[in-house]
Amino acid sequence: MGAGYHTKISSLISHLNKLLYETFPFERFVTLFYCELTSSQNGLVLFANAGHCSPLHFSAQTGESQLLNPTGGILGIIPEQKFRVENINMNFGDILLLFTDGILEAQDKDGNLFGYQRLADLLKEHRTDDAKTLAYRILEATQIFSTEAVYSDDSTVVVIKREHPADKTEYSRPTGSIEAEGT
Repeated sequence: MGAGYHTKISSLISHLNKLLYETFPFERFVTLFYCELTSSQNGLVLFANAGHCSPLHFSAQTGESQLLNPTGGILGIIPEQKFRVENINMNFGDILLLFTDGILEAQDKDGNLFGYQRLADLLKEHRTDDAKTLAYRILEATQIFSTEAVYSDDSTVVVIKREHPADKTEYSRPTGSIEAEGT
């Protein structure tokens, strides 16, 4: 994975930015987190973050989470912007957590925010869960946290977990027709 991938991603995000700038009025903008999961043995992930909430990368080796901070500004505000491409390696057991601001900004009745630390703690506590279960746990935790709050925003979560090939369940396609099996 060389500079070509970086250039491709940077160019894609820059073109999208220009299109949004020309399409939307000034008060409109878009945030975006774009990543490519490669099939490399070291679990290389290339990403560009255009002003979106910084995703969390949980390392199974260290038990710690790191923020994947913006690599460029929000889209649609300035026509000519540059976007850097960064990368991480996802080892087996690592988790990449993407989410909208509705997760971070969920408030309890006293106005306290759910925030990054609670997300990092959830990742650490439930790191052995599969991606789907972990996503449900995060959504449930934010809903419980903000039950008595006055305002709530939309909440979206994407969980990507790199599993060891030996841990994967193999699924096989059914053979034969459905009609034949039912009769």
